[in-house]
Amino acid sequence: MLYRIILSQEIGCLYRFFSQIMVVFTHIREEHSMEQLILDHMLKEEFSFPDPSFPIQFYIDDLHQWPDGQVPLHWHFGYEIFSAFNQEVTIQVGEKRLTLLPGESILIGGGQLHRYSLTDSTRECLCPNIVFTENVLAPLTSTIFQKYFYPLLHDPSLPYIKLSQYVPWQKQMLSCLFRVYQLIGGEAVYAIPHFSTYLSKQSHTECPELEVHQNLFEFFKILYNNQSEFPHSKIQPLDAKTQIRIQQMIQYIQKHFSEMITLEDLAASANISRSEAGRCFQKYYADTPMSYLIRYRLQQAQKFLLTSTLSVKEISCQCGFSDSSYFVKIFRKHMKRTPAEYRRVYQLTHQI
Repeated sequence: MLYRIILSQEIGCLYRFFSQIMVVFTHIREEHSMEQLILDHMLKEEFSFPDPSFPIQFYIDDLHQWPDGQVPLHWHFGYEIFSAFNQEVTIQVGEKRLTLLPGESILIGGGQLHRYSLTDSTRECLCPNIVFTENVLAPLTSTIFQKYFYPLLHDPSLPYIKLSQYVPWQKQMLSCLFRVYQLIGGEAVYAIPHFSTYLSKQSHTECPELEVHQNLFEFFKILYNNQSEFPHSKIQPLDAKTQIRIQQMIQYIQKHFSEMITLEDLAASANISRSEAGRCFQKYYADTPMSYLIRYRLQQAQKFLLTSTLSVKEISCQCGFSDSSYFVKIFRKHMKRTPAEYRRVYQLTHQI
């Protein structure tokens, strides 16, 4: 299965951990390898599909592996469908926040800033999701796409669509979606707690691409026939000025995280006041600048713990913690185990 975790070096860089790859349409990787994904200065996630002629990618994200169970804001041109199974997940789309209950899913439109966070970051939470571009559904110039898909995917009043098991036609859509997960993820999907309880019995198929396409077609067909049932409302976008300012501060953090950084330093990097710096981070991340800095340093510490032989004290210094005891304390608070335990667990689970 595929795990995703932030270990940033450049602006918003992401690394993804693979513990087992056994999928039809995802990247084929060596076990436990890492792939770097880049977010540009506007938080856009840059990635490529393994088969450009069939642009769909499957992930199993372990939100528990992120510091405090929080995946930061990002966006991409592709559409994303994200599902929760064993606990609630808080979703932010633009400035709108909502809760995804176990068994629910959300379709997020292309270009929408979004992030995920756990309500209980102490428990494992494996969340399957797919990212795809619209041409996986039909040729963009075709009558089928222009008549049926385009009105749904490009409706500015439908930035996201939340799907529940308790609405019959939405449950049908979810059944199609979970079959797509099963087709792409193979046996890996059964590691997701409670996932199998939502699956109908399906026989093996010799034509997985066709069946994925068939289920996506049915998914959007049901949506098209019931689009009047969805509340239509535009998401308030995050303004460009705030976005530029916060990117300047994030750039400063990424360049100087190993040094002493004060709130004054961050505010000065964007030529704003301390109070405005706090407002920007609150608007984007519902957090303070210094809390973001700590999480970023912890992300770097995770990388060093998993990829280097540096001691905990050396890692503490490399990541801007002047006191190694404080580093151990704050790491345990956010990651629910000490740095040494974190490294040891990884080594035990990844030994050949």
